[in-house]
Amino acid sequence: MIQLRPGMWKMESSSSWGCNSYLIEEDDRLFLIDPGDGFQLKRIVRELEAAGRSVDEVTDVLLTHYDQDHSRSAAKFRRRTGAAVYLGAADAEILRSRTVPGSWQRRFMMRLLGLAELPESTVELRGKVTITPTLTALPSPGHTPGHYAFVWQDVAFIGDAANTDSDGELVPFDRALMTDPAEGDRTREMLAALPVRLFCSGHGENVERRTSRVVDSGVSPRKP
Repeated sequence: MIQLRPGMWKMESSSSWGCNSYLIEEDDRLFLIDPGDGFQLKRIVRELEAAGRSVDEVTDVLLTHYDQDHSRSAAKFRRRTGAAVYLGAADAEILRSRTVPGSWQRRFMMRLLGLAELPESTVELRGKVTITPTLTALPSPGHTPGHYAFVWQDVAFIGDAANTDSDGELVPFDRALMTDPAEGDRTREMLAALPVRLFCSGHGENVERRTSRVVDSGVSPRKP
C-alpha cells in the first residue's frame, strides 16, 4: 500500500491492473473506495495482509459508479465482511436492469461484459451526503448518471468523472464512455472548484493540483 496522506493509502495491487482502489482510516472505520473487478478481491486481501491488516477490518465500501471494473467485487466484500456499500441511486437502478445505460457504447459493454451484482442492502446515494464530518459524497454525473465523487479532508476521489494531467488539472474522460459529455463538463467544472489539493482518479495518476484551470473538451455546457 502506498501512503498518500496520514490515514489514506492507494492499493498498489489494484492500480497495477484495473481501476485505482484507495483506503481511508478514520476512527474505528476503514473505507475502501472502488474495490474493482472480481479478481481484485484476492489481490486486495493479500496486500492488506502484507501490511499487517485484515480485509475484515473494512467497514465501508464506497463505489464511485457502477462500471464492472470498479464495482464487481463489492458484493463479495459485502458477503465476506458485512461492510456497508454505497452507490449512487441512479447507478443502482442500472444494476437492477430497471434503467438502460444511456449510450450505445455502454449498452454494448453491458452485453459484452454483463453487469456487476448489486450488493445486498446497498446504501443508495441521492444528492450531497455527509458520511462522516470529514467525508462527503458529491453527485458527479456524466460518465454515468449516478456517478459520485468522495471528498475527504483535502482529497477528492473522482472515479471516472475526469482524468488528471501532470499539472493536477482535470481533463475530459474518454468521450465514447461518457453517458452525457455535456453533463460531464459541468461536473468537471464543479470538481475543479473544490477546495482540495489532491485529485485521485479512477485510472490516472494521483496528482497534487497546481492550478484550478479546467481543460476544454469542446462540449458546450447546457445553459440554465
